[in-house]
Amino acid sequence: VFAGLILITAIAFWLTVGHGGASLQEAQSIIWAEVIFLAYLKVRWIMLDFMELRSAPVKLRLLFESFAVTLAAALIAIDWLVGQS
Repeated sequence: VFAGLILITAIAFWLTVGHGGASLQEAQSIIWAEVIFLAYLKVRWIMLDFMELRSAPVKLRLLFESFAVTLAAALIAIDWLVGQS
């Protein structure tokens, strides 16, 4: 699990700093959407495995899953809307 989290962090770093970013605003929005998605994956993985939500009651797990998806979607939408102006 730890190696997977490190790998996701390295990919996010490569997409932003290591890759040098992108010069076009549209490409930057795509890159940040990918980084937000990778952060969502990390949060989900940590919550399911380290906070033991994988074995939690279904309602609690659905509450977490819906919160995490909604938050990631909202952040991507905000990034997209800011990039359009």
